[in-house]
Amino acid sequence: MIKKTISPIIIFLILVGACFEVSRAVAAPLLFIDFPSILIVLVIAALYSYSRDQSHLEEFANGAVYAGWLVLLIGLIGLSIQFTKTDLDFKFLMEANSVLWLGVFYGYSIKLILRTIKN
Repeated sequence: MIKKTISPIIIFLILVGACFEVSRAVAAPLLFIDFPSILIVLVIAALYSYSRDQSHLEEFANGAVYAGWLVLLIGLIGLSIQFTKTDLDFKFLMEANSVLWLGVFYGYSIKLILRTIKN
């Protein structure tokens, strides 16, 4: 019981610590926070888990990963359109690219934490 409680907390703290250190290193304190991405990942993961008849916790974790990749694809579509409107501004592309990957990061982070709870 203690292992099921402590392991996810340790993993969560390591992820938060790593994100904090990277954010501090590049002087961008809110680098890993994107509310639209996390909201989309959580909603899709919740709906996916309730649409399945298997373990809801495991399916929520799988749905989070699928949703993370969908957020990336949605962001790529939006970025492609915006990139053409900004006259191929490379700096804008690099800044937007870092936000694109947050959905995938959130999805796999959720799956990692939930998998340790399940085991």
